[in-house]
Amino acid sequence: MVVACAEAPGGSATSTTEPVSSSTVTTAPPPTSATVVQTTTTTVVPTTTTTVAPLGPAVAALQAWVGALAEGEIELAWDLMAPSSQQALGSFDRFAEIRTGLAEGWGSWVAVEDASYSLEEDAAGRTLLIARGVIRPEGQTETREVGVPIVEEGGQLLLSPFEEFGNVAEGLEEEAAGADQPAVPAESGEGRRIVYSNAGQRVWLVEADGTVADTYLVSGKSGVPAPGQYEVFSMSEVAFAGHDDITMSHMVRFAHGENLAIGFHAIPNDGNGRPLQSEEELGGYRSAGCVRQSPGHAAALYEWAEIGTPVVVLS
Repeated sequence: MVVACAEAPGGSATSTTEPVSSSTVTTAPPPTSATVVQTTTTTVVPTTTTTVAPLGPAVAALQAWVGALAEGEIELAWDLMAPSSQQALGSFDRFAEIRTGLAEGWGSWVAVEDASYSLEEDAAGRTLLIARGVIRPEGQTETREVGVPIVEEGGQLLLSPFEEFGNVAEGLEEEAAGADQPAVPAESGEGRRIVYSNAGQRVWLVEADGTVADTYLVSGKSGVPAPGQYEVFSMSEVAFAGHDDITMSHMVRFAHGENLAIGFHAIPNDGNGRPLQSEEELGGYRSAGCVRQSPGHAAALYEWAEIGTPVVVLS
């Protein structure tokens, strides 16, 4: 499991079916019955049929969606998502804008290795498809686990991968239009960069010509990381705290802590999908090391940044 930064404890989902494993999953359609044969043994593993669908069709829905992303079929990928996630993103145009990151992140699940799947029901009664395996986003090998809500609409199984992240469209518009914002601090470098003021708990996204693409309040940890020059070295659409089923969306890693990487990400959710803090609480120290953002700003920074983008941390 890929871990990111320590966060406060939370709850966990309740499993309703046994995991089903295979050595490799590709774009070929997975089994569509409620019985799946493990490729590593000759054992047939029965699965429990849920109120939404048996495991095979749920896996097929996931593979269709990640396959569309990997192939750049963005319209098809949009159609394979539930309205809840479409509404969270705000519009198809927003979805199309982040197609590259989606292809490199979720699209890498097309060639997942040592994969296993299970269906679980969370505290809210949603059916989650839990996918585990080894993927290679951006050329890096990572062992990862994700949980994706599965929704039945008009007799078709659809994925809702973004509803956990809050309303991205609203988050991007949460600051008043035309409101005065603090200027980029002096002595914060030059060129296209991310500036993070630890004392001010604020981030600036600065373009190459010095204009500010965005600035907003965040929640980090006092004195972490140390002031200095860093750069983005890894990005993941979903990351894990490594305990208590805590997840974070749109992780952008730029520093190394004592045990785990430090990065920018959305406010974490506990195992029941509840945020560990409100957006109104941003601006104060609340994190165990990483830098928490609203869901909308986290998604925007994830799209704006790239591997190698400089990050300037101020005291």
